[in-house]
Amino acid sequence: MQFTQIYTPGIAQCSYVLGSGKKCVVIDPVRQIEPYLKQAKAFNMEITAILETHLHADFVSGHMELAEKTGATIYAPKIANCTFKHRALEDGEEFTVENLHFKLLETPGHTPDCAVYLVTDLERGSEPVLAFTGDTLLVGDVGRPDLFPSREEELAEKLFYSLQRLKELPDHVEVYPAHGMGSLCGRALSAKLWSTLGFEKRYNYALQHTSLDAFKDDLLTDMPAAPDHFARCSEINRRGPVLLNELKSSRPWKAAETAAAVEEGKIVLDTRPYHSFAGAHISGSYSISHHGNLATFAGWIIPPEKELILVLEQDGDFAKVKNTLHNVGLDQVAGYLEGGVESWVNAGLPVESIETISVSRLRDWMQQDSPLVLDTRAKGEWKKEHIPGTILAPTPDVRHLYTRWDVHSPVVVLCNTSNRSMTAASLLKQKGFKRVINAVGGTTAWSAAGYPMESGGENA
Repeated sequence: MQFTQIYTPGIAQCSYVLGSGKKCVVIDPVRQIEPYLKQAKAFNMEITAILETHLHADFVSGHMELAEKTGATIYAPKIANCTFKHRALEDGEEFTVENLHFKLLETPGHTPDCAVYLVTDLERGSEPVLAFTGDTLLVGDVGRPDLFPSREEELAEKLFYSLQRLKELPDHVEVYPAHGMGSLCGRALSAKLWSTLGFEKRYNYALQHTSLDAFKDDLLTDMPAAPDHFARCSEINRRGPVLLNELKSSRPWKAAETAAAVEEGKIVLDTRPYHSFAGAHISGSYSISHHGNLATFAGWIIPPEKELILVLEQDGDFAKVKNTLHNVGLDQVAGYLEGGVESWVNAGLPVESIETISVSRLRDWMQQDSPLVLDTRAKGEWKKEHIPGTILAPTPDVRHLYTRWDVHSPVVVLCNTSNRSMTAASLLKQKGFKRVINAVGGTTAWSAAGYPMESGGENA
């Protein structure tokens, strides 16, 4: 048996190439398929099967892309109701690729269609040795059951019984999930990208529950917010994504034509570091740095139907940034501003800036007055520890919360690094706020300076 794990940063996604003899399969591929083709070539094998564990919510899968390139058959759980050409597998259905024997187990809960592939290496024995668990069982966690708000109670119950089914498998079976730490498909994912069922049975918090009610209470409490693109990506994957070579071509845009395009309704997404955006940016643009979690926050807040023109740190970043956006279903990438903001400035076009403030100056200000200070981190981070006097306003929620505040009064934003807070700052500027100030370094700098923090509290 030949085997490798392929990790995609940004979306913290794990996919796999597994083979025997002259054939191999790819499990849960992303849209950029070159790594799978390269690995199959290194194995001297032909990709003949593509396995999907479920309709992924956080990224657009590469199953159609890879099938078009290789002619491989796509396998997916029948309960996913996929509408593209594929082999739909029933619960317990089995198939063999060379000396590898696969069995699908339906394990609904994270989503209604989740499944696990058990793999037996027939050259070694008759017992399963690997389990590709998708987002049902993660290392140190399980897939969240609240992605379908009207069905969260039902899915949490199904997940409980799916996990009981997995707990019946032998301890030696190795667990290979679809995500690692950094993914929002769970709550407490480990940085370790594989485990064994025996270890997870002993140490995974979710597998310790023997009571359904206690399990549901645990899994449905304090779960991080689900990004907007999760529901969108699931449906794209069910229908089958558009092939990348069928998308409208992208190109460099001159400053003047970019300005005209913005007037016509195209969106500018600025992926430079937060301090570059603060110094000079195009009015109305979104700030989501590629040094932060670009995939998650772009998928979360960028309108998918709008055409995008990117502002990059370097023109050479374009392919990487475009692929990141494609991974979360943002396919309307018209191109990038050639020469970046410098070309815009040199063309005599107007720019805006965001004021910044150090944590020491912010502390002095808060001791003398009561400025509006928004903590744009997630709710769980804020409840664990935050600066006294700050108001919780998670970055994506700023799109809706802004009506609570006066556009004519100063507003300070902070997070733990300044990436998310600069995104929030750009959203506030879009809504007409006159003076938005980013506290650089955020809570990290505040703590390092020895200033007081507090925990708990309610949402503002």
